[in-house]
Amino acid sequence: MNWVEKIKNFIVIRAVALYGRCHIRKYFSQSKKADEFSEKMLLKLMKKNKNTEFGKKYDFANIHSIDEYQKKVPFTTYEDYKEYLDRTAETGEQNLITSDKISFFAKTSGTTGVTKRIPVVDDSYKPYIGCVSYYYTMLLKEMKKKGIVIGKGLNTTETECTYTKGGIREGFISSYALSSAGLVLPTICLPKEINGYGDNIDMKYIKARYSLQDPDLIFLMSIFMSNLCDLMKYIFDNYQMLINDIRTGKIDESVNISAELKEKLEKNLNPEPERAEQLRQIFVNEPDKGIIPKLWQKMSLIVAIGTGEFTPFTEKMKYYCGEDIAFCYGMYAASEAAVATATDIEEKDYMLAIDGGFFEFLPIDDENSKPLLLHQLEVGKLYEIIITNRSGLYRYRIKDVIRVTGYKDKIPLVQFAYRKEQLINITGVKLTIEHITTAIKNFQKDIGVSISDYSLYTDTDFAPWRIVAFIEFEKDIPENIESEVREFFDEELTKVNPEYGRMLKIGECSKSFICAVKKGTYAEYRKWKVKHGASENQVKTIRFIDTKEKLEFFKSCTKHYYN
Repeated sequence: MNWVEKIKNFIVIRAVALYGRCHIRKYFSQSKKADEFSEKMLLKLMKKNKNTEFGKKYDFANIHSIDEYQKKVPFTTYEDYKEYLDRTAETGEQNLITSDKISFFAKTSGTTGVTKRIPVVDDSYKPYIGCVSYYYTMLLKEMKKKGIVIGKGLNTTETECTYTKGGIREGFISSYALSSAGLVLPTICLPKEINGYGDNIDMKYIKARYSLQDPDLIFLMSIFMSNLCDLMKYIFDNYQMLINDIRTGKIDESVNISAELKEKLEKNLNPEPERAEQLRQIFVNEPDKGIIPKLWQKMSLIVAIGTGEFTPFTEKMKYYCGEDIAFCYGMYAASEAAVATATDIEEKDYMLAIDGGFFEFLPIDDENSKPLLLHQLEVGKLYEIIITNRSGLYRYRIKDVIRVTGYKDKIPLVQFAYRKEQLINITGVKLTIEHITTAIKNFQKDIGVSISDYSLYTDTDFAPWRIVAFIEFEKDIPENIESEVREFFDEELTKVNPEYGRMLKIGECSKSFICAVKKGTYAEYRKWKVKHGASENQVKTIRFIDTKEKLEFFKSCTKHYYN
């Protein structure tokens, strides 16, 4: 960086951190009157949107309390809005579900099998920006500990968007939030020239190349911890090419990039033989464990969702980081709303973002009961979240289930438990993400072999039905102990849900079947999803295989095809 860039970087990091600190302080100030704040937000939305088509349909003008709202407006799903959203997307027509202008459509990642367009108004992305800005407060704190004044980081979120026929921008909510917060861009190591080139870039190469050539990198930030693990795998697999390009100041011929963009980038790339030799020495002579602070001596903070089902990826990143790099587990967010945010380093409980929308909660053990409000939740219980957001979704079921872990005054602290679709529920056996994560963690200990990633498939064509586990092991398991491994897996599933063990015992289900997949299978799966239209920002790890296409993909990656 030249001196102008250094001054800008110094100012921006501190300005963003200050904004983030003010944002979280506002949460804390609201925490003692959280219910009052939420009701005011809801009634303000009713008043503002009473003359929209949706508002007239449900008589928003005569809703003056939460109780009236719950009586007049039913629970909704995407299908209740599709006609309105298609009209806006195709013609640009507004004032259908919200009086604010829909300026963006956030495409979902297709977890439920169908990509949806979620409306976004300018006012609704502010909670996202506030939460992301707060991570800079944590970053600044960690920088001060190490005596670091300036530095850039890598945010793997991509900012590409397209337009609908009606002229509305559409993409992924993380892209919209980042592109709307142009202030933070001086703290990112990626070149501005890549903007506008869409899918015609090998972004893995760009991220790896520009981060590796900067010895002063201070943070790595992504949506999911799996994204950062994939980046590290790409670096390990391609370090020789990357080092050579850094040495020569060129871009390898094998990289998927247009000639026009390549020319633009190479104009600003200089040969860096000293940095290339540093990197070569590290990759040739140093172990993978603790390699990140050797690659980037000023590395201070890792930010990504890394709890729950992402725990294995967090453990892998901590293996790469060693002991002296802080972790923040980011924001629990959906395209529909910023749901909750981490408020401290290594904090695994998320504080509900009460300015993200009006929240109701359905108890999982009594879904026919009246939805509960913030102050009525019990610690340790599971609830489905119902969201009324700033962008025109009312009592919307996003199908997420959370566990309440505590309270900050009157604001619940939560952890994501599972999606309602991502559940094995056959003949009384219910296995959730939480169950599977616990079983896999203990299964690893039983067999003494680490697991890189895993997915489950409910094989109902097999009689009686069985669970098939596609598992990517860190090292190969001898074939002569496969049956023993299967026994261990069934034992652990029985521990998390005794009903599964009972079904095994009485013959209502068959023993599970373990399919060892080839190394790199799950990285290939994420590439496959991106190739079929998903955003790299939002490709989650897959825990339950629910379509024929996904099943065929994993079957093709098994070392032995199962019968």
